[in-house]
Parts: sequence; C-alpha cells; structure tokens
Amino acid sequence: MTAPQPAAIERLGTFPPVTGADWRNMFIGQPTPINPDAAQMVYDIAWFLVKDVAAAAEITVITFRVALSRLYDLPAPSAYTAWLGVIATNEAHRYLEESPTRRLSSALMPTGSEREALFLADTLAEMRADHKLAMILRYRYNTPPSVITMALDMRPRRLARLFVKAREEFARESSLPPAMLASASPPRTRQLPRSVEAYSKKELKPAVLGYPWLPSGFPALPEREERRAKWLTAVLTLVLLVAIGLAITRPWSAERPQLVEPNAAGEILDIDG
Repeated sequence: MTAPQPAAIERLGTFPPVTGADWRNMFIGQPTPINPDAAQMVYDIAWFLVKDVAAAAEITVITFRVALSRLYDLPAPSAYTAWLGVIATNEAHRYLEESPTRRLSSALMPTGSEREALFLADTLAEMRADHKLAMILRYRYNTPPSVITMALDMRPRRLARLFVKAREEFARESSLPPAMLASASPPRTRQLPRSVEAYSKKELKPAVLGYPWLPSGFPALPEREERRAKWLTAVLTLVLLVAIGLAITRPWSAERPQLVEPNAAGEILDIDG
C-alpha cells in the first residue's frame, strides 16, 4: 500500500479568498483571520530553517503581514504554498543574519518524529536557500514543479538540474531520505497567529523589507541577489586585474617623442646652411 500524498495547502482551507475582485488594499488597516492550516505550514517551513520555536512563530506572523500587504501579487491560487514559502524563507534568512543560531541537540527532542525533524533541519541548514526551499515544497507539500519554477524564477530545465544537485547534497549530509520531510513533525506551539494586520506600503519599502519583488509576483530569494552581487564583483575584479596586467606588461618604446619648441621668429631653419 502506497503512502498517501500530502495534500496541497490550497485544499486545506479558505484563505485567501479566491475571487475576481481587486485584492489591492483589501486588508489594509484591519485584522484579517488566518487559515490555521496555512499558519501551521508557514511555521513548519520557518522552523526547518531556524530550528527555534519562538523565532518560527514570530516569522510566521511577519510572513502573513507581508503576504496580506502583497496579496494582489499572488500569481494564482495554486501558487499560494510556494508564495508563502518564499516570503517565510526570506524572513528566516534575515532572522539568521540578525540573530545567532541556537543549535538544538537532538537529545532534547522528546519524540522520534521531532528528532527526525531536527536531523532534517540540520541537513537543510547546510544547503543553499533555493535548494532547501525546493526540497521542502516538493517533498513536504507536493508543490507542482511549474509553481516551483515561478517561485525560484528559473526555467524548467534549470529547475531539473537544481533538483539533481539538491538531492545529491541532501544524500551527502543525511542518511534520511528527503521523502521524510513529508512526515517529520517539528515541535508544536500555541503561538501561531489567528489573525494579523497587513503592513503599510511605507513599511514594505525595499529598504525596510530587505528584499525586492520579481515580476512574477514572488519575492527574490536573498541568496539570489547575493550571488549576483558576488558574480558582478568577481567579473569587475577580473577585468580590473587584466587591465592592470596589460598596463604593466605593455612594451614601452625606447625612442619616445620629444616636444621641440618652435623658432621664436616662426622661420624654417635650413639644415644645409
């Protein structure tokens, strides 16, 4: 008997309201109820990334405040899982940059499923942001590859190569198969939000938010911009080194032109006398 496939989060509740109405500013300035299944999903993703119950609960609140403010950017209802996952990944990345990571010991986990979750989280911690998010979305939430390509802003062929590398990296770091992501249970908490209020437009400026948004409606993963900046820096450094090398090794002529002052009278001198 085959194990049941995990249900997509879109089928687990009624948030967001999928209508043809304009969602822009619909939720600004008022608390909005949050689907508990969606809140649990975001918390689980955040916990796998930060391994801290309180921090994951805080990231869940922030994720939904951002999501409510940008709900009009949701590309399609089927992209809801990945869309929230990318926002949570960005917020988890920012948390890890601003706060020291608390390394939990598996011995502190009371149950086998929670210990497995910690082992999987340790494995994911060593992976790139796009690799870990792709693995979580695919193996835990059965997100279609077409949606993951939107979330990671890449073509299907490139996504296929990414999955190959991610699975190889996962296998090197853990004896558990990635399919265990679907059944692992992070520690539970009662701090999940039941309602949140959207951020204002001023609070969502890139300078405050910390990450830009793609034309697809998804936020850009932090490591994407960091890798791009490192790549541009490496290219500019290489160009500069080549230019300096050419300047140093350039052959200089032994006979250099000299400036000669013209005759004061402006006459042409006859060299034959």
